[in-house]
Amino acid sequence: MSEEIPLTSLNISREEVEAIASLLRSARVGATVDAFEQTMAALMNRPHCISTGSLGTAIEVAMAAFGLQAGDQVIVPAIGARGAASAARRLGAEVVAVDVDPLTLCMRVEEAESVITDRTRMIVGSAALGCPDGMQKLATLATRSEFPLLELVGSAIGARIAGEPLGQFGRVAVLDLGATSPICTGTGGLILTHDDHLERAARAIRSESRAVGPGGRLSSMSSGMDAPFDDIRAAVGMSRLGRLDQVIERREELAGLYIRRLGGHSDLMLQSPPASVKMGWCHMLVRLSDRFSDQDRDEIIKGMGRHEIATSSVLEVASVTNYPAPVGGGPCPVAERAMIRSICLPFHEDLREDEIDLICQTLELMLARSVFSRE
Repeated sequence: MSEEIPLTSLNISREEVEAIASLLRSARVGATVDAFEQTMAALMNRPHCISTGSLGTAIEVAMAAFGLQAGDQVIVPAIGARGAASAARRLGAEVVAVDVDPLTLCMRVEEAESVITDRTRMIVGSAALGCPDGMQKLATLATRSEFPLLELVGSAIGARIAGEPLGQFGRVAVLDLGATSPICTGTGGLILTHDDHLERAARAIRSESRAVGPGGRLSSMSSGMDAPFDDIRAAVGMSRLGRLDQVIERREELAGLYIRRLGGHSDLMLQSPPASVKMGWCHMLVRLSDRFSDQDRDEIIKGMGRHEIATSSVLEVASVTNYPAPVGGGPCPVAERAMIRSICLPFHEDLREDEIDLICQTLELMLARSVFSRE
């Protein structure tokens, strides 16, 4: 049996392991977390960075720090904001999902504007699939409407819009340190902001305290969360930062190989960002044409697995994420079609060109078998 090609991979070199051990031996408890937060704040050109134990807790802490509560309304993209939709519901807020663009899978800004009400307290822009298109327009919409934009960078670190780096558009930006991130620490999330009050509130809530504002009044109705980061993961993050540019460049190369190999296939659609957008590659997502059903997609994924290639059906729409809680907004046909026909292929910097060829050949074989068996 051949060795499986994994969906993601955290490859830490021996030199990095030694550097991590040396850092942990020489630092006081908490010092590595402090250093990592300061380094990430400088990297993202934000004065404040608050680390948490996961992306989900980072989003919820940020929302709680804004004072989000029951009766408030949060607008999210139908795809790419699963953690944001879940966090908003846990805080008692109403989630309103907006459909996505068929090419980029990013939220349609015009539709987002059409669902704003007097109860809207926040809008979430997501680049969780790697494409940040529309984020600057969402920032303008949020400013004009006088509520904050939560910029969900996710793992799309390195993405740009018209030359501007992702992470600069929202009043708060949230980064993922999970398996698909170029700064993967295993798990973790980062909250980045320029707002001093928000930073204090987020730190208090993250550390299981109540956020107290001016005059001793509670600035958030949310109870505190026990969601700390730790020195071990911070040390891994520091080691990963040493080769961040190299990892981002390697991911761009891998994306180019996939696009050259699969871009002309009539039954496959790859993400297609506008010319002004630079992707923050963290997934290799392919969508099947409309002659394939969700059952066909599932059989293709099983077939890839039988050939020792790990794949995943990565997309969820907000209504599925929050079931059985109701989700507002109109129908989201683009997101629903994308969800049932999407496959996430292996994507990590350890992939070799011959492995990508094998993945693509196997996918094409599974597509042909699916069509043949149906006919």
